[in-house]
This record gives sequence, C-alpha cells and structure tokens, in this order.
Amino acid sequence: MGRRRKRKTIKIVKKKLPKYFTCPRCGAHAVKVTLSEIKDKAFVRCGVCGLSSEIPVTGSTQPVDIYCRFADLFYAGQIS
Repeated sequence: MGRRRKRKTIKIVKKKLPKYFTCPRCGAHAVKVTLSEIKDKAFVRCGVCGLSSEIPVTGSTQPVDIYCRFADLFYAGQIS
C-alpha cells in the first residue's frame, strides 16, 4: 500500500513598485522620486549625476508615473 503525498504549498510572490529608477542621462540605478505632501509637486533627483527636476502632481499619482513623466521631459529636451 502506498501512502498519501503531502501537497506542496505554492507561495504567491507579489511584485512591489521600485523605489529607485534608472537615470536617462547616466544610466545609473539612482533616481529617487520624493513626493511633497504640502505642495502639489514631486522632486526627482539622480544621486550619481545630479540631474533633478520638480514636476507638478495632479491627484493621486504613483512615483512610477512621475518618473515616466520625468523621462519623457528629458527625452523631449525640456530637462537638461
């Protein structure tokens, strides 16, 4: 007679949003987005090359959305 096998438990890993992003200028993984609670602005700064910008925030936006807007402005030539 055989015995029953124990079922394997599968852990579901939830993906988290990153805290640091890739810099469009230098390529380092050092861009941090800081949300200001008092004003409706967010500060984006690279820790390696010093590229920084202040981006207006509307409603409830995530740091990922602000970083994408920052990268779009950089590639458009509005941030240098």
